[in-house]
Amino acid sequence: MVSTQVKKNIVTIGASSAVQGLALQWYEKAPATHRLIMIELKSHFNFVFAFPRASVKSGFERELFIPYDRLFNGDDQIGKVVHARVIAIHEHHVELDREVPEFGRRIDFEYLIYAAGTKIPEPGRLHCNSKQEGVALLKKYQSVIKESKRPIIIGAGAVGIEMACEIKEQYPDKHVTLMHSRSRYMARYMQSVDSMTYNVLKKHGVRQVLGDRVILPENGFPLEVKPIEVHTKAGKKIQGDLGIMCIGMKPNTELLAELSPDSINKKTGFVNVKKTMQIDDDRFPHFFAAGDVIEHTDVKTGHFAWMQGLAVLENLLKLMEGGSYHDLEPYKSKDVALIKLVLGDREAVMQTNAFGPLVAVGSWIAGRSTPHNVYAEMGWNIMKTPYEEKNLDL
Repeated sequence: MVSTQVKKNIVTIGASSAVQGLALQWYEKAPATHRLIMIELKSHFNFVFAFPRASVKSGFERELFIPYDRLFNGDDQIGKVVHARVIAIHEHHVELDREVPEFGRRIDFEYLIYAAGTKIPEPGRLHCNSKQEGVALLKKYQSVIKESKRPIIIGAGAVGIEMACEIKEQYPDKHVTLMHSRSRYMARYMQSVDSMTYNVLKKHGVRQVLGDRVILPENGFPLEVKPIEVHTKAGKKIQGDLGIMCIGMKPNTELLAELSPDSINKKTGFVNVKKTMQIDDDRFPHFFAAGDVIEHTDVKTGHFAWMQGLAVLENLLKLMEGGSYHDLEPYKSKDVALIKLVLGDREAVMQTNAFGPLVAVGSWIAGRSTPHNVYAEMGWNIMKTPYEEKNLDL
């Protein structure tokens, strides 16, 4: 007899790094009682790690937008990706902004994983939803940057630092300015990461303005070449012809805040979570959260988001196997900040524990192994789609 049991849903809001590792493990471990429904507005997984380079250098844009449809090898009874926007969260269902096959405008769930991520300025993240739009926007940045003679990059997190180096390497005659409100780079990392990064920027010829906060215009800077003057709180005036914003991370918590305002950190706007990765609201013990959207000591990188997602999955599996909420395990962060800053074709700074102890290494090790597409092939492997020319337009 064929079973007619309807599987219960685990719904994720978002389908980026916090959900990717979870989804891969789910495919291997999924019980017969549940399936994973990933709700994601974007048509393709955005390989954002390469966006700083792809906004300057051309030829590999298509490789950075990877289809979701092979993630579960076509088995909708294990999991599926639904392309829509969640417009409301309820205790046991979400509402969508459009009709989708099988569900209509409503998806019921037993458990929810809130992984809605954060907003940061383009081109660190692209505010469009299709591959065609994304490729076109990266090419727009390439064109405008090529036209510019005096670009000013405001904000020196990883995106700003990498863009400054990519621009100066591609166009050595441009006068590139990098502005940072702090007196050192990458403050969560070892001091040597700062000093090596400073020296690579200096070697490239990037003008570095540190320890002074920019007074941002109300509407930011347009993506066009025209004279601009950037003012700082200390009274500096920096002239250029293109402003690129690389500051300002804002958590996407509006949806959750409507249902559970008490779970939102009043100071930062991020989601407060318990050690078990449940949201900090006892009314909704079946709500979990992971990734950049949560308030946590972990550095906001894809690596930590991935590990948080795996911790969520392990607790969900306990519940699905009959365990109680008292049986859930705390997420044990290794709290080891790892990063690789790609600072041009042959320059890089990396903080790693691959050699045993945590160390920072420079270009003589880290700069030798970066492919032109900044490891995009890894993204295709994760999404289970062969990295082949015939698939790049999927």
